[in-house]
Amino acid sequence: MSPPQPPPIFCPVLWGDLADLEPKLVEWLAGVELIRQGYSINFLGQEHLVDLSQRQVVGPPSLLPVGFVKTMIVLTYLAKSALGPAPGLAETQVGVMEIPGGSLFFRGPHALPEDKLIQAFGRDPAALTARALELGAKAAPPASFLFRVLPFVELGCYLDQADEEFPAQVRWIFDRHSHYYLALDGLLGLCQVLVGELVGESYNLAGELGP
Repeated sequence: MSPPQPPPIFCPVLWGDLADLEPKLVEWLAGVELIRQGYSINFLGQEHLVDLSQRQVVGPPSLLPVGFVKTMIVLTYLAKSALGPAPGLAETQVGVMEIPGGSLFFRGPHALPEDKLIQAFGRDPAALTARALELGAKAAPPASFLFRVLPFVELGCYLDQADEEFPAQVRWIFDRHSHYYLALDGLLGLCQVLVGELVGESYNLAGELGP
């Protein structure tokens, strides 16, 4: 019997970038806790371990497994925070077209995820809110929910219910300072990961939900 294989190391370049940063600076500007193994970070409402020696992000069993996309988001958040500027939460929300560069980026293959949310909750927005609250979001009418998904990144979702005349529609909102902590592709990945948690399906490298 062959010995068990170690888990894959996702995003090796990002791990190298993080290792080059001053840990206390990362702790302060990213709003995380510096611990013996690396960092403890609140991600998707749960504590995750960023293990610098093993180069692994370890999450709780209550969430879907940590893969490439979750690792990329966490490492990018930590590094981008430490490189600044890191102004903290603005505590005001904007639509995707108000994020610098968002009107060009969030189109076509980079459109924010909608279909799975509509399929699962399009005729029952209250069920979406209930599921988000289970994960640690808060209700923020008229939005379906508002969720502090990283220490200084908050996002929310409006889901307009389908009826006999109009289909359901989804609109994402973000804390005005979110782009200081994640690039646009990171915000896209964050929404994809959150939708996966809401409907119980992981995203793959292509940004598609698996079976």
